[in-house]
Amino acid sequence: MRFNKLHLAVAGAVSLVVAVGVSIVLGNLPEEASGSGGEEHAALLYADGQALPADFADTHPALAAGVHAELAARYGLDPDELYDAAARPDGPRVVLTLDRALQEAAEETSGEAGVVAVEPGTGAVRCYYGAEAETGADQLGPDAPHPPSSVFDMVTAATALEAGASLESWWSDAEADVTLVQAVRESRTAAMDAVAAEYGVAEVLETAGAMGLTAIADDEGVLRDVAAGDFDGLDAAGLGSYPVSVVDMAGVYATIAADGVHADTHFIERVVDGEGRTVEPAQGIRTDQAIAETTAQDLQFTGLGESEAIEDRDFFGVAADFHGETTQSWFVGAIPQLSVAAWANGSAASEGGVPLWRNVIDTAIEVNDYEAEELPGASGAGDDLTDGIADEDGRIDPDSEYCQANPDIEGCTEAESPSESPTETEQEEETSEEPEPEPDPTTSSEEEPDPPTTSSEEETTTEDCGWPWC
Repeated sequence: MRFNKLHLAVAGAVSLVVAVGVSIVLGNLPEEASGSGGEEHAALLYADGQALPADFADTHPALAAGVHAELAARYGLDPDELYDAAARPDGPRVVLTLDRALQEAAEETSGEAGVVAVEPGTGAVRCYYGAEAETGADQLGPDAPHPPSSVFDMVTAATALEAGASLESWWSDAEADVTLVQAVRESRTAAMDAVAAEYGVAEVLETAGAMGLTAIADDEGVLRDVAAGDFDGLDAAGLGSYPVSVVDMAGVYATIAADGVHADTHFIERVVDGEGRTVEPAQGIRTDQAIAETTAQDLQFTGLGESEAIEDRDFFGVAADFHGETTQSWFVGAIPQLSVAAWANGSAASEGGVPLWRNVIDTAIEVNDYEAEELPGASGAGDDLTDGIADEDGRIDPDSEYCQANPDIEGCTEAESPSESPTETEQEEETSEEPEPEPDPTTSSEEEPDPPTTSSEEETTTEDCGWPWC
């Protein structure tokens, strides 16, 4: 089985979830709004305070399980303690992070496909639809991870940038030597594998964990806990093929969009008591500077899409196709205000993941009136490394793309020196050549010098529940 990667010019997640049928008590039909935030009387509410549909738990069992796990971990509450019009009219109500308009847009998705949106800087999940109605199982969480292919290249690139490489560092690809930014944009598999091999599986996955990856599956489908450093047996060349969750990748790209700040992905905005007062959680949302701001800036530049594609505004993203028994398509990308990851399989993947992504992004821009923000461009940080294209003696092929782009660089001129001297000698002989005199029988032919030969020494180098709250 071979992975084919694809980046689109126009662009271009969570932890373990046990997809079990869980009933959340939503109470009776919502009564009039009350409380300081205008929340309706129901157990679970959208971010705007309106009640979720009465059958929400039945149609979104994995999401309901995630909400329950977070509720228990952060607030110490069980579902049967929440508001119920008849049994517990003074019970607490849970305001989720879900944006009603975005959730409705996400649920327009048909077939075996899903989409999730995470807010950069806060980690709030603004919509989450995992095709449970179509497939009978959540397709966004780690219970059903998918090979990310090129979508993972941004993590590998982040590792190199964090280690001091620049976007203009050079790496060997099967077809040509390329810069780091070219390798990501053009989905150069061999070059990205070389980058991963240079820094190692552990360092790449530690970077991924800091950015929001919680789990990764090995070749046998066994989920590995990234935070625990369970990396034994994983190969650098397989990082694009080891399955990861869609919601995790939305969180990773949210970290990039937030200039390197990661916030734990979560579903609960707040909990209010019977009088509408906010209940303080026992556990807050962890945020930290996962990667340097310059690293995030360079990654934004690397994935920069055509601004005309979405309302004349900058965005960044990566698209990828995986061709196995079926075709799977990804598109993960972000504007500064929202990171969206879309995934589709089989017939639902015929148009790729971009339409799913655009539907949510366009809705978010319209209903939330997001202002267009210009991305800053490349930072210029890091060193323009060439170790990845040099041979064992540190020489670089003078015919390489690097030397063609940098003909006066010292490494290139040194590499050319063994073949330059004979060539110059040959030219001197050609210009000073005179008519050959008649042979002198008294002169030995052995005294004539051997003609210079071109050096052939130079070589060319090619070559259980796993939500955070459980």
